Amino acid sequence: MCLDERYDDGGFSGGTIDRPAFARLMADVEAGLIDCIVVYKIDRLSRSLIDFTRIMEILERHNVSLVSVTQQFNTTNSMGRLTLNILFSFAQFEREISVLAEPLKVYILAGQSNMEGHAQVSTFDYIGKDPKTAPLLEEMRSPDGTPRVCENVWISYFTGWETFGEGYGKLTAGYGAREDPAKDGGKIGPEFTFGIYVHKLANEPILLIKTAWGGKSLNTDFRPPSAGPYRFSKDQLDSFAKRGVDSEQAKAEKAEATGRYYRLMMEHVKHVLGDVKRVCPAYDEKEGCEIAGFVWFQGWNDMVDGGTYPDRNDPDRYALYSELLAHFIRDVRKDLGVPDMRFVIGVMGVGGSGEQVAFRKAMAAPASMPEFKGNVIAVETAPFWDFDIVEVQPRQAEYNRIIDTAHVMTAEGLIDEDSRWEDCWRPIDNARPEDRTWRFISLDAERQEDKRKEYTDRRFRDIALPEELKNWHSPGFDVSHWAQGAAPLGKGQWKRGGKTVKNNSQWGEGEFLLMRTTLNGDNLDYAAYRLSILARQGFHVYLNGHKIHTYIWWKNEPYYRAIPLTEQETQYLERRERVGRLRERPVRPRSE
Repeated sequence: MCLDERYDDGGFSGGTIDRPAFARLMADVEAGLIDCIVVYKIDRLSRSLIDFTRIMEILERHNVSLVSVTQQFNTTNSMGRLTLNILFSFAQFEREISVLAEPLKVYILAGQSNMEGHAQVSTFDYIGKDPKTAPLLEEMRSPDGTPRVCENVWISYFTGWETFGEGYGKLTAGYGAREDPAKDGGKIGPEFTFGIYVHKLANEPILLIKTAWGGKSLNTDFRPPSAGPYRFSKDQLDSFAKRGVDSEQAKAEKAEATGRYYRLMMEHVKHVLGDVKRVCPAYDEKEGCEIAGFVWFQGWNDMVDGGTYPDRNDPDRYALYSELLAHFIRDVRKDLGVPDMRFVIGVMGVGGSGEQVAFRKAMAAPASMPEFKGNVIAVETAPFWDFDIVEVQPRQAEYNRIIDTAHVMTAEGLIDEDSRWEDCWRPIDNARPEDRTWRFISLDAERQEDKRKEYTDRRFRDIALPEELKNWHSPGFDVSHWAQGAAPLGKGQWKRGGKTVKNNSQWGEGEFLLMRTTLNGDNLDYAAYRLSILARQGFHVYLNGHKIHTYIWWKNEPYYRAIPLTEQETQYLERRERVGRLRERPVRPRSE
């Protein structure tokens, strides 16, 4: 229905809903006269989170949608509703933009792998295939098709696995998960579109400070100071005793790990705020900066921690997480000197609305606490789980066959010659992978801090190499004195899952292994390239001197792990000397 009446509250602030035209608008909504409300900008409707929430409840009750002309927000689709909920949590106290300069708005983003972000830039095209998300892709790209570089949004990103570091500059794609903290990782996290849309809403310079590390918990790694020390339960201590674990050593290690990433987060935020101009050259020191909000997106490591959160049948199993998150909110506000800092909890949505209900309830709980009323909000992400992809997953078996069938294992641990892997993949040169000759050398850690005192299941780590091996992965490095043989390399036999891997070459006496091989093929006109690696635990992969992949976890199954090469990584094959190098550091397969 098209009305010939405008609802124009000229001269009234969006900070209040006590406006005559707004009152008439809502009356017409209640009367069923309106199907859709169109605004120039969202803040023309309301700048108050509480008021906005009430407005949306009324609109949804009367099946009225909301569309912003200049911001491409549309509540007729789920993405629009999610974006609006997040952004209005930060719009509550924003002033109308004037000709006067204002403090630089600073937003802090923190969490674990979901905040890091693992969405490949190479997948952007798929966003444009869905009419619901196509407008989002337009915001993410420049006219020439490259990822957008935001002129008035800056970011400082602190991360790292074994070596911590910072990447900073104008916001663009590439500030997702990174192997090298200072280098573009080809991925995005929430920061990219968050920065784009917050800037569209506020129409003023924005600084994002992001700190994120994969595999980190709130109960230990991000544990806030006011929560006190981590204390093992009686069941945990009894379990240590049964497994022969030194409980005192376990307590000491836990104490050392407790709160470490909270401290790293706070140290970096204060470091950036101490010299804002280093990250944001446009910063006006006279106007200063204002911490406008904090986004927390985490959860997985707590959800799966059965020791800290026992009794799977207890609906309140994760009550401790709610308590810890409340401490976290209080502490970051106190440490940053912003008592009422707006705080958004990104509630983990793995599996969709019907999954992990108890944990999601615990994550959202602090937003309902009286002390946080009006300035802490929980944004549910489960409703936005992509069920269309879930429905097509049965067809993924064919995709997996194409990706993973290069080396199918027989029960004897040998490559299955009848698997017809050549239907999909061919060797890059004339040598079959099982016939390829490798040069290799094993060694032990030399520095005391690199050594392990006793056997553990997870031993992946970097060590300082001897001076003569520091450039071992460089083209032309002399390996003529190294041992040579065919893979697999190992000790004894590896029995697992009903299969036995038979080693073609002996690893050697050292704990760590360096391996090199040369690819002699001339035909590099293939559609795609990948590596296929069999290893129990972590490794680095180098190609022509470039580190192209790191695997930090364990795959304790006889399985050839497929690693597709990106377009950039494929270019490393174009060098005259095409040499692939694998630096591998798993635990030594024990003889059986």
